[in-house]
Amino acid sequence: MDMEISRDAARNGGGKLRLCAADPLNWGAAAESLKGSHLDEVKRMVEESRRPVVSLGGRTLTIAQVAAIAGRHAGAAVELSEAARPGVKASSDWVVESMSNGTDSYGITTGFGATSHRRTKQGGALQTELIRFLNAGVFGNGTESCHTLPHSATRAAMLVRINTLLQGYSGIRFEILETMAKFLNHNITPCLPLRGTVTASGDLVPLSYIAGLLTGRPNSKAVGPNGESMNAVEAFRLAGIKHGFFELQPKEGLAIVNGTAVGSGLASIVLFEANILSILSEVLSAIFAEVMQGKPEFTDHLTHKLKHHPGQIEAAAIMEHILDGSSYVKEAQKLHEIDPLQKPKQDRYALRTSPQWLGPQIEVIRAATKMIEREINSVNDNPLIDVSRNKALHGGNFQGTPIGVSMDNTRLAIASIGKLMFAQFSELVNDFYNNGLPSNLSGGRNPSLDYGFKGAEIAMASYCSELQFLANPVTNHVESAEQHNQDVNSLGLISSRKTAEAVDVLKLMSSTFLVALCQAIDLRHLEENLKSVVKSTVNQVAKKVLYVGSNGELHPSRFSEKDLIKVVDQEYIFAYIDDPCSAAYPLMQKLRQVLVDHALDDVDREKNPSTSIFQKIGAFEEELKTLLPKEVENARAQFENGNPAIANKIRRCRSYPLYKFVREELGTGLLTGEKVTSPGEDFDLVFSAMCEGKLIDPLLECLKDWDGAPLPIC
Repeated sequence: MDMEISRDAARNGGGKLRLCAADPLNWGAAAESLKGSHLDEVKRMVEESRRPVVSLGGRTLTIAQVAAIAGRHAGAAVELSEAARPGVKASSDWVVESMSNGTDSYGITTGFGATSHRRTKQGGALQTELIRFLNAGVFGNGTESCHTLPHSATRAAMLVRINTLLQGYSGIRFEILETMAKFLNHNITPCLPLRGTVTASGDLVPLSYIAGLLTGRPNSKAVGPNGESMNAVEAFRLAGIKHGFFELQPKEGLAIVNGTAVGSGLASIVLFEANILSILSEVLSAIFAEVMQGKPEFTDHLTHKLKHHPGQIEAAAIMEHILDGSSYVKEAQKLHEIDPLQKPKQDRYALRTSPQWLGPQIEVIRAATKMIEREINSVNDNPLIDVSRNKALHGGNFQGTPIGVSMDNTRLAIASIGKLMFAQFSELVNDFYNNGLPSNLSGGRNPSLDYGFKGAEIAMASYCSELQFLANPVTNHVESAEQHNQDVNSLGLISSRKTAEAVDVLKLMSSTFLVALCQAIDLRHLEENLKSVVKSTVNQVAKKVLYVGSNGELHPSRFSEKDLIKVVDQEYIFAYIDDPCSAAYPLMQKLRQVLVDHALDDVDREKNPSTSIFQKIGAFEEELKTLLPKEVENARAQFENGNPAIANKIRRCRSYPLYKFVREELGTGLLTGEKVTSPGEDFDLVFSAMCEGKLIDPLLECLKDWDGAPLPIC
């Protein structure tokens, strides 16, 4: 982690603390933290978030641990390091002694902020007043508008604040930290206002409500394990705290409120989600390439090696891994060889440049993750109590700029991921671009009564627009606060909140897109079965009608069979399958054209009724009209009953775990206008599963065999 500062470090001749000479500016540690693949880091985050205990010592807290405690994953509990107790006590004792000795220190004997010129010897009363005047938030109780911070964010803030205070530079009793940990472990969460902080003398207003609960303020409220509301008395009783409310000693109120924990705590939750969503976007891009019959060369390592950016190289390698050996890619390669002009030489940008687009976003999210992990392990209050030098240091570590900046950057990256997803979705549902899938991904028999994902595309446009708006920075909207003392401020929590909104919107987009991709997978499966039946039926009718003449002799029309089958191979099945023998649809038109072309090859032959191909066209079409609709309906019925003649290709693909999760574990199916189920019902199932973390394992299973390197260039 960060450069260590030892309380009992050796002093040099000038009496100053000696820092780590090998990396005095901490750039080395920052660079070291980015070694290895992003995917491996996400796997570590997931594993860490599932551990039953989070041990706090002040220096090694991770965003995964914050997310675990915030969401109460697997009942995770908090333990405080006993090794931290002496240092915490030493700083607390120093404050009391310094006040007794008449030392003048900010927030201990002085007023606050722009009124720090005031003086008092009533240190405890000063802290009580600090908490009272900072309780300035609005909750909107009893109204439709709720202004309470989500309880997960509050839990995250409590954990982060404990971690900071454990380092022993803040002047607070260890018992207060133990009480905060008890609240966390008993799932008792103080109610904090959603708004009211600029995260620049820390998150003063929201954190003051934690102090209010600890001191038993009459306006303090908490929420219990089952969502029940309670006052401070009930909260202490339920948490098993026997000693009663705290009477704050000098500096203790300031120690609780003067930090960046609310902004950085919420940022930790946001980044845990953002890291997973960025991996999901890479895998979804690969599945998009599969169902779009894309050309896999866009993932070739040489292309990305020559660009040098690690995020891009890894994104391409992950997609390459998914596509390597994919049944869809193999089938698409055959199609491209049969008819190289059927689709453009190159895929459109949403597919072909997806690694170049996603790579920088992943780098931004990863850098933001490291910045926030440094912040949640920092000492960020004022003044800092340096017992070793017998002084209080007055500075500004409460300025939450790393939070505001990293969250603004993360939000821009999230918006870019969403923009790519919308572009991919738009191609997927448009039959002008999607290489043979039906318009709107309609899966029913009658496209006039089935509009598939049309509503979903409108919703996706809405989500994407909101996401692009949220990408606007927060940190350029600073207003001077607190009598111009806080004349520059980070707006860290505001930016974290907006990024949390962006993550939520990206989840809406991801769940919608994932269901659409599963729909496309099933439609490709249906397409394969229907095409097989059409080929078989055309072949059967050709043999019956075209092979022999009226007297049993071989007929010249038999030579058209190969070209008739070629028509079936090249024609998009969903362009005609709702009424396969309609003269207005391309199948019958092109089959007839084949026979006409063969007839025109030898005009003299056509003059003889016994060898005329023209004479066969009517019989061929009538026989096809008799057989084909029945065979198509039989094939569709078998598909719907789960007994298709040809198995689904997805089962032989590395992307199968995600499809299996959506279809089998969540119980979704092919959406059609013939069913009652609406698209939104399935989107909701996936979205809820995503919010509960259930999508993580199938996502990572898609990549379980990836060795962390691109395929060799050969």
